[in-house]
Amino acid sequence: MRRTGRTLPALAAAALAAGLASAPASALAAPPEAPADIEEMPYAVDTSNQAAWWKPIDSVDGHDYLAFNAPASEAGRHEVHLARRTASGEWTSGCLRARAGADCVSYTDDIGHNQPSITVDGDGRVHAFVSMHNDAWRYYRSTAPGDVDSLVESAADLPDGGGTYTYPVTARDDASGDVYALVRADAADRRHGRLYRWDNAAGEWSRETTVASAPGHAFYPDDLEVDGRGRVHVLWEWGPFPSSTARHLGSYLVYDPATGTAADAAGAPVALPAAADPGGAVVYQPYTEGEDIGTQAPSLQSAKLALTPEGSLAGVAYRFRDRDTGDGFSGYDARYARWTGTAWEREVLAEAGAGGVHTSAAIDTTHADGTTRVYLVAEHRRCAGAFSQVVRAERSGSGPWLLDRAGPERPGLQRLSALTGADGADTLYVSAPLAEGTRGSVFRIGLSRGTPSGGGTWEELVSGLSEDPDLGENLALGGATSVSSRRDADSGGDRAVDGDCSDASRWISAEGDAEPTLTVDPGAVADVSAVRVASGYAPDPASTVLRDFEVRGRTPGGGWTTLASVSGNTEELRVVEFASAEVDRVQLVVTDPSASEVDVARVREFQVFS
Repeated sequence: MRRTGRTLPALAAAALAAGLASAPASALAAPPEAPADIEEMPYAVDTSNQAAWWKPIDSVDGHDYLAFNAPASEAGRHEVHLARRTASGEWTSGCLRARAGADCVSYTDDIGHNQPSITVDGDGRVHAFVSMHNDAWRYYRSTAPGDVDSLVESAADLPDGGGTYTYPVTARDDASGDVYALVRADAADRRHGRLYRWDNAAGEWSRETTVASAPGHAFYPDDLEVDGRGRVHVLWEWGPFPSSTARHLGSYLVYDPATGTAADAAGAPVALPAAADPGGAVVYQPYTEGEDIGTQAPSLQSAKLALTPEGSLAGVAYRFRDRDTGDGFSGYDARYARWTGTAWEREVLAEAGAGGVHTSAAIDTTHADGTTRVYLVAEHRRCAGAFSQVVRAERSGSGPWLLDRAGPERPGLQRLSALTGADGADTLYVSAPLAEGTRGSVFRIGLSRGTPSGGGTWEELVSGLSEDPDLGENLALGGATSVSSRRDADSGGDRAVDGDCSDASRWISAEGDAEPTLTVDPGAVADVSAVRVASGYAPDPASTVLRDFEVRGRTPGGGWTTLASVSGNTEELRVVEFASAEVDRVQLVVTDPSASEVDVARVREFQVFS
């Protein structure tokens, strides 16, 4: 199973008395699978609400708890909010505060780092670790059980207060009600992984153990689960010290708090803290042949684990690329690894790049009633307005993987998290942080377990994502480009057509270029009728978006004509439609780059539609 929704003892007894308990689903004929239950959370979500390692959802007694970054009044910052959805579908919410009655706290936006992880202990208190990127503890706890509007700052209750931490991943022991937190902790020549424990009976935190530590390496937490015997299953990956987007050595072990010992997937002892490559069955994804940990070539990115009801490892879902694609997000396949009893078996579930579609950074996996599920997001580009799709791969026993859609095609679906309830049904938390350009959404998707039908191949399921339902196919994606200037080697015109709409991938013109120009070759003569321009810099969009620009097209005969002009622009994502024109080149000519002191063109993506 995956992290399960907890049923507290009193309520469990009430459910039994009411006749709500049923025979195990595995003992019954599998019913047809019910349609997905899709609900949009009724609260605004900040554009920074996106991570892969996080645990932003928990469930207790049928009530779901969802944590999210919410918009703050100041640009480039967010508040951290929690929402509670009751079993009957009623929503309440609250924010984190330094103390009762104080204003909501806010933190700097930092995608992939400053996001929340939560869990609920055995007495119903909500624990939240938030917005830590090499920071001191940022930890909040509710003062009343189940109350999402009573969380106050409680960092002083944690040990090792002088340290700095990142990537908090949480889990609960359903039997004891204890809570665990796995974090990356800084040291002089390494970043190691530490496990902390909330003793629910005593109401206090302690450092449980250092899971892994190696000179010259950085520990990246991926997942944490507690089985029915109280053993803690730990999943992580390594990178070179101090940090890197290219990570390696996907690793797994089981820690037993009762004895203070650890074991690998084969049950062999592992000395703690574990080394970068301790041998045995710890590493489920090794280096590829000839790879060096300092390269930007093959790498692992995000992973989640699933347990069987008996508490053994069902498998690990993760993203991996065995080639350098030249950018920070594409080229990652969805893969699955399981321990066969003698070796790790690795499979490719979805291959990146089919039809220009890639997997988003998040992935998750669940296991119940003899079936394993892997959830991922397929996306064609990372700009608001572009559609993406949650895809589920499901396997019963050792049968074939069946792929199907899980939820709607929606703009900006990006990151997700999953948990399994006592009935075997899955609940997905799916963040669409850029769904409306400046404010996003979170979708709660409920998926029962039944007989999966399979919706098609990966290629079939994602075939429609290369087109915008309103504007059509993006002809500029991956096209040849030329620019009048660029700031440096990492900010050329190719960054404006690579499908990555983040600040990490932009065309930036050189200072002094009075009329920055980007020219795109779509590869063929086409009827062009609209463009979408994503510009600016997220921490300061008001002064960095393109102010005045023209869209020009070159006819097959070689003449240039102005298709549209924009002046006084204030939008980060600007759609410009015009009369259809048959052209073989399209230009973005910037006549007033920005209102910033550094007056350069900053273009995250330039999309051309037919």
